[in-house]
Amino acid sequence: MRLTQSSPPPAASTPALTLPPAFEAFYATHLRCYQAYAHAHLARADTAEAVVRTAFGDLLAHWSAIVAALNPTAEAWARYSAHIRRHARSLPLQTDSRLQYQAVVLRAVGCSVDDTAATTGEDPSKIRHLLQTWPGRPR
Repeated sequence: MRLTQSSPPPAASTPALTLPPAFEAFYATHLRCYQAYAHAHLARADTAEAVVRTAFGDLLAHWSAIVAALNPTAEAWARYSAHIRRHARSLPLQTDSRLQYQAVVLRAVGCSVDDTAATTGEDPSKIRHLLQTWPGRPR
């Protein structure tokens, strides 16, 4: 028996990872606004993309708890936005609530009211109200 090999061992293959279909659909639906929100807070694009990847990894790791929540979309957004807060400072916006801040930022980066509502798991009328009552809103 020899302890060394004359030829290199075959390359280790990475196991295929099958994502839950609901997660894949969630990812496809929310990626654009999630990315835009991260890019608004992180100046470097590569840093923002890395933070988005780790945030989605965290969401996947907690997917069972997220889908078990009363409002899975709001639960995912709460986890995602907390992840962004851990990696970036808030923008200098005066708002009355965290959700109002998030709605203002999402609208500023081009997400519609309906997209913002779908991203945060809130009703569009609530998002519209938060945007209309934002103290920094141009008059």
